[in-house]
Amino acid sequence: MKNILKITILIFALFGMSACNDVLNTKPSDFVSPEDYYNNEGELNTALSGVYRMLATGPIYGSYQFTLNSISDEFFYVNRTTGPQVLTIDASTAFISQFWTACYQGIERSNLLLENINKPVMNEDKRKIIKGEALFLRAYFHFLLVDHFGEVPLRLSTTKSPLNTSIIRSSISDVYTQIVKDMKEAETLVAPISAYTYNGHVTKTAVQGILAKVFLTMAGSPLNDATKYADARDYALLVINSGLHTLNPSYQQIFINHSKNIYDTKECIWEIEFSGNNTGIVQSAGKLGIVNGILSLSIDYPGFSYGEINTTKRLYDFYTPGDLRRDWSISNVRYSAASGDRVAVEKPVTSSTIYDRQIGKWRRKYEPEPRNQNFNSTNFPVLRYADVLLMYAEAEYYTNGPDGAYDAINQVRRRAFGFDPNTPITSTSVVDKITLSGTGNTGYLSSVGELPVTFSGGNGLDASGIALVGTNGKVSSITLQYGGKGYTSIPTVIIGNAWASNTTYTTGTQVYNGNNLYTITVAGRSTSTAPTNTSGSTTQATTGAVFTYAGARAQGTATIATSVIDLANLGPGDFIKALKEERARELAFEGARAHDLKRWGDYVTNMQSLNTEISANAPTAYKYAAATGANVTSRNVFFPIPANELSINNLAKQNLGW
Repeated sequence: MKNILKITILIFALFGMSACNDVLNTKPSDFVSPEDYYNNEGELNTALSGVYRMLATGPIYGSYQFTLNSISDEFFYVNRTTGPQVLTIDASTAFISQFWTACYQGIERSNLLLENINKPVMNEDKRKIIKGEALFLRAYFHFLLVDHFGEVPLRLSTTKSPLNTSIIRSSISDVYTQIVKDMKEAETLVAPISAYTYNGHVTKTAVQGILAKVFLTMAGSPLNDATKYADARDYALLVINSGLHTLNPSYQQIFINHSKNIYDTKECIWEIEFSGNNTGIVQSAGKLGIVNGILSLSIDYPGFSYGEINTTKRLYDFYTPGDLRRDWSISNVRYSAASGDRVAVEKPVTSSTIYDRQIGKWRRKYEPEPRNQNFNSTNFPVLRYADVLLMYAEAEYYTNGPDGAYDAINQVRRRAFGFDPNTPITSTSVVDKITLSGTGNTGYLSSVGELPVTFSGGNGLDASGIALVGTNGKVSSITLQYGGKGYTSIPTVIIGNAWASNTTYTTGTQVYNGNNLYTITVAGRSTSTAPTNTSGSTTQATTGAVFTYAGARAQGTATIATSVIDLANLGPGDFIKALKEERARELAFEGARAHDLKRWGDYVTNMQSLNTEISANAPTAYKYAAATGANVTSRNVFFPIPANELSINNLAKQNLGW
């Protein structure tokens, strides 16, 4: 169903784009020469699909851009103490050279299309749109390169000769100047998102939103051009004032929609398209939720995931009670080992060790069946409206002060706590924790597995949890699944199912009445007479079903906590701190954190302090997770220039420290 990929991507066969290590020294060996192609609108669109396709390859958004390219203080690789997963890298590291090559292949394809854009006779409005998208994509590939490598060669035309291998690296400033030039021209050419029912094409608000990101990056390190804050503000405001975008009322629904292949053009402004499961001729599937998902060995349900990336406690601690994003992004469920029919069972996370938690943002159980072990069609959101609001808040703060920035950041925060983004709300109180209490908790059947946990009183709504029953006939733990909202006093914790009249009960079911726990030993429909016996069994004539006393029911105690929602009257340092943490919470695991830390000039200090934090405070079994931070020095702000590039380009010099 992925629209941009409905166009058969045969650009590989058409032009034989080289997969060698360095695209700069390679002229494509054409099966179909450019002179014989680009003859009509369809061929231009096929070529454009080939440009988009490079963004969907493994070295970019197929995997690396939200994993190896974006290592920060929000996650760590499980059981890794060496290798690229902990930033043990150098100029010969494969993923770095693959990323470099993929970006330059995308630039080469963009240039080839732009050089032939006027060849066919066709509708001029459609030609402009194709040209605008190609210009933007060329600029975006350059943005990815300069963001990760610093100074890089600018490529504004196709490679004409394989002998032209020595190309000087342009200054960071010059690369950004060209990026802005291309994107501003593209803004005048591309169509609005209202022209589509999907968001895989670059549209006017996508260009404007990415321009806001580009200017915000230029305002920060290493250029530190503070004049660009005003530009970032203006372009973010163009998106906001377009009226074409709004926040999805449900945070988790954004990512469920991705897994279900449902387009949301209001929240998700631009996505990288993936399609199928790499079993056909055109292989254009991705790995979102597979390389960065909840561990599962089952393909059928919920879908296979390697579970090789866990969260840091630092990220978890950014969230305050009641923030719905926390337990969705940092999964509060896990799956039992699949066996037999290979179908796993979803269980609540019971460990108090936050380092056990994995990424739950994209959950494979929502994907269409049949599922493939290693590939899926889940789109990646490059730009969401929430990101635009937060960029506007940051740029507005540095341009005019905080007064005009609060509404933008508060819209994001209101949605995070389950409220209308456009309705001001000061704070909310939620159930924060539940613990076992009392002297009961006997007689539970281990076959029951888990029991619902609900709440009564406290003037709040919707809090819920799950209690797990151990093999010893006791409730072993209680997990809070949703803290609800609006609690003004501590509610009563209810574990399990209460007896009810006129209800059909099956054998083996357990209910409570008062403080007593009962097991139904003879099925039947309950009468209006409740069981009250503290030993033995009731009679079927009296109670309908037979209720056999099992023991004293488990009880729990709740605590509540209050979280501020709408921010106001913060001091300068406090506002920026709040903004940085809000971006971490909202955009967790979307490849934004490392980029943000680097442009803020915080990357090295944050990673080194993460090393100290984990070394001192993490459980012994997870102290290895400090390795990434321990490996970071000032050189890690940029990747090394790939060794294969240096070997054929004698004008290219290595980045400092590599």
